[in-house]
Amino acid sequence: MRKNYIYAYVTLAVVLALVVYYTMDTTEQAPVENEEQLTVKDVYWSYDGESGPNEWVNVDAAYEACGRGELQSPINIEISNVVEEKVGEDIQLKYEEELFSIENNGHTIEANSTSTDNSMIINNKEYKLTGIHFHSPSEHQLNGQYFDMEAHLFHESEKGELAVIGLFIESGEENEVLAEIWDKMPVDGKKAVQVLNNPINLQQLLPEDKSVYQYVGSLTTPPCTEGVNWFVLEDPITMSNEQINQFSSIFLQNNRPIQNINNRDVFKIDLN
Repeated sequence: MRKNYIYAYVTLAVVLALVVYYTMDTTEQAPVENEEQLTVKDVYWSYDGESGPNEWVNVDAAYEACGRGELQSPINIEISNVVEEKVGEDIQLKYEEELFSIENNGHTIEANSTSTDNSMIINNKEYKLTGIHFHSPSEHQLNGQYFDMEAHLFHESEKGELAVIGLFIESGEENEVLAEIWDKMPVDGKKAVQVLNNPINLQQLLPEDKSVYQYVGSLTTPPCTEGVNWFVLEDPITMSNEQINQFSSIFLQNNRPIQNINNRDVFKIDLN
């Protein structure tokens, strides 16, 4: 009988030891699982606080250009310093109606191309339109002044080279070209991507005068990749106060601060 007690005691002690061991092991492994989960998620950045523009360079190693780049965007365009013509730059817009899908990506409202029919031709090289997104207020300045909003039309070549048209937006008449995007604008990222019912005529979106300020800069969001060919239209388009306020109610401020121009030339040219 006494031996049975001893055996029972030993068995209980072993079981308890195993329970303690596996409990400790699970606790130690938890951080590793969390680290693995973080590697498959997008690195979070924002427009304020500890993950805001001044800290983008520290958020992720891939964002080094955000803090150490020499060709960063946006910039203030001083008209008095602009070079009137860039010799040899031949630019053509091959725009027609385009059907877009829209989404809220957490940083802006994005309208993504559903075809490859629209493009810019820069010195005989084609850059396909990939999408449009918006900032409030504008990212670029003209003579030190912000506009109410700014639209960016993104284009990419076969080799991954980027060209962006910047389009200033000011308060005025309702923008009917973008009306359906605004009617279906998702207030958060939980709503699924949806395709618009009607195509957008991109030629009608642009102002009649297509004079632009051209310079070499960067993406205005992480990873702040440099070598982006920027074309900022001089004349703004309009949106009603209601349209501007509707966007601002979702993104009160989603523009990157002005970056140092660092002796870069800004040229004034015309788009065809």
